Amino acid sequence: MAILDIAALGFLDLGAQLPSPEWGAMLGDALELIYVAPWTVMLPGAAIMISVLLVNLLGDGIRRAIVAGVE
Repeated sequence: MAILDIAALGFLDLGAQLPSPEWGAMLGDALELIYVAPWTVMLPGAAIMISVLLVNLLGDGIRRAIVAGVE
């Protein structure tokens, strides 16, 4: 959830300031180019989506392993 929060703050220009790279800021900057170069929006968006999915799957796997170990 924190990844999405940080990306949303960066998108709204309330996150980390330049020169630190941030996926949300990259999405916000790429909105001007969405019709000319759509990959500028798709790549940071896909990175956010894959990161959130992997963290959720990892957390679920760890939770299942701990519960199986307790029982």
